[in-house]
Amino acid sequence: MKIQKTDWGYIEWRHIHDENDKKQLMDIRISVVLPGKSQPKHTHYSEEQMLYVISGEGIHIINGEKHHKKAGEFVYIDGGATHETHNIGNEPLRELLVSNPVIVNNYDYKEEKLDGLKGIIETIQSQFIEPLNIPITIYDSSWNILLQTKCFNNYCIKTCALNGRFTYCNCLTPKNISDDEEYTFKCSHGLTIYHIPIIYGEEIIGYIRGGHILLATGDKKNEYKEIYDTPAGTAMSIKRLLIQISKSIVNYYGFTKLRNEVEEKNIAIEKTSKLREELKNNLIKEQEKVTNLKINHHFLFNTLNSMASMALEKDCFDLYSAIIDLSKLFRYTMDVESEFTELEKEIDYVKKYLNLQKIRYGDKLEIEYDLDENYNNLRVPFNFLQPIVENAFVHGFKDSVNKKMLKISTFFYNERLRIVVNNNGTHLSDHDICVVIQKMHSNSGHGLALIHNKLQLAFGNNFKMDVVSNEKEDTSFIIDIPILSMSKK
Repeated sequence: MKIQKTDWGYIEWRHIHDENDKKQLMDIRISVVLPGKSQPKHTHYSEEQMLYVISGEGIHIINGEKHHKKAGEFVYIDGGATHETHNIGNEPLRELLVSNPVIVNNYDYKEEKLDGLKGIIETIQSQFIEPLNIPITIYDSSWNILLQTKCFNNYCIKTCALNGRFTYCNCLTPKNISDDEEYTFKCSHGLTIYHIPIIYGEEIIGYIRGGHILLATGDKKNEYKEIYDTPAGTAMSIKRLLIQISKSIVNYYGFTKLRNEVEEKNIAIEKTSKLREELKNNLIKEQEKVTNLKINHHFLFNTLNSMASMALEKDCFDLYSAIIDLSKLFRYTMDVESEFTELEKEIDYVKKYLNLQKIRYGDKLEIEYDLDENYNNLRVPFNFLQPIVENAFVHGFKDSVNKKMLKISTFFYNERLRIVVNNNGTHLSDHDICVVIQKMHSNSGHGLALIHNKLQLAFGNNFKMDVVSNEKEDTSFIIDIPILSMSKK
């Protein structure tokens, strides 16, 4: 039998439930309040109790209502009630106490769409969390406070609160130990606090800190006159409730996430049903037209600006050559009906673009072609290569003061056509490469994402677009596509 001493008497523990046995959570103990002593006011944190007075005489005050009890009489205390006991006799007040937790999870799932964890907390706050009367602070995964209840004890408020909140209290800040596991710790003032993570699947979505109780030690007189000397059974109930809150939030979070996913799928299905016939024959072609116009728009205006500046600085022959190349570029890009073209025509278009860049940079730009003519007639997406080459000038050569070198290669590789655009511009770190690749796959409608989308429309997932960069081999954009002849539809 375990004896737990307090400053008002002691508790004889006759049975403590096994945390691993979910079938029974009952605790049985004998509470002894010594003559002239009082068990201070405290809250039964959703733990209902039945007391049987074995001997002595006392007054129980339950939710402010007095109950005079003598030997042989019963007292029932509901979960969440406030309670205090006063021994008014000359002998110890001995009471058999049986406690059982009240499971509080009868909240209703809301039908409206909730805004993540914050919305869930706000929804269940009034009907599930606040009635427990436990000091609780709930955080998101970044330790931003989502909820802080108003039932902290007077000692906490007196020592740590700032304007009624405990944002800066050291007991509510992350610890140096693993915060993804349950643990118990004491604050700098000796109060016991429970840390409960909120975990959905393998993802930590938030944290709960709560309790703020003084545990009876049995060998030390209570020096905290403003705090109830909490029995071990009550402490276990508090921790159990915090775990229950965490699980309930996770259940609600999962329910909300699943419901939102279902709603989004239903909306997508509804939209698809309405648009299926309309888009059946025209969607891909119209996407190609929009993609081509977007790609060309930025390039053409940049070129015109370069020509306007060049007209003031260069002679008429250079201007004439530039206009001829530009007119051919216009003629090529105006063919918006084409989804595919021959590789040779696509390369020729890029060469004309590079002729304009050569006029702009002169000897500061060196261009090299390593093209396998065996693949000139292969089928490739219309106007997909020039934006990749232009990317070298917009980004690769942006801060370069050295001679600019650009090389375009085509060759057979792993039963595919490989096209490599290499430049000696700015070196990309591994992080930079990750960012570029993420942008390519972002479907944002800009830059390289347009090219990735164009290739995906043409080949599905049967292609590869990659970036390689190091200080010795410069930066290369690599494209691998199936080898298709122009006769294939």
